[in-house]
Amino acid sequence: MATKFKGIKTAAEYRRGELTRDILKLVAAGVVVGGMAVAAPNTLQLIDYLNPKGVRERKRIWSTIRYLEQKNRIRIEERGHDQYVYLTSAGETKLNEDTIWELAIKAPYRWDRKWRIVMFDLPSKHEQARKSFRLKLEDLGFKLYQRSVFIYPHECHQEVLTIAKWYGVDEYIRYIVATEIHDMRRFVQEFDLL
Repeated sequence: MATKFKGIKTAAEYRRGELTRDILKLVAAGVVVGGMAVAAPNTLQLIDYLNPKGVRERKRIWSTIRYLEQKNRIRIEERGHDQYVYLTSAGETKLNEDTIWELAIKAPYRWDRKWRIVMFDLPSKHEQARKSFRLKLEDLGFKLYQRSVFIYPHECHQEVLTIAKWYGVDEYIRYIVATEIHDMRRFVQEFDLL
């Protein structure tokens, strides 16, 4: 049986690191109980929602919940006989960071024959953000055109803006749509657009 949330797996299907991310997602969204979203799920609801098949999987979920609590990503509050789970600001930051790294650009069926050029010139105080921003652009499939200038053949303005805002450098980013570039043949081949 699958879970009710799209993209959330059962406990048995998780690889290393995936369970922590999805527990954070469930806590952030609130677990759905009886057709209603609960703002702060209790730990038993959280475990049952992941549909564990046996003691071993249940222990794995508990272990992950305790790990997230130790890392200050969730807060467990006891009320009566129940324990309720809340997302902390550190947990929210981690969840947003994971979302940024899962971001992908969907390529259309046909290329519109336009190039998207992303340029940036960040002050030295943003050195770490610059490295992370470059890494994410490369991860999305952008090609380096020249220093601090990347190129991509498909619409990606919203994705670039989301990444830039996450790293706090959106004011230094320029997004250009061009119909012609000097060495177009090379990039047509690199992006396999023929």
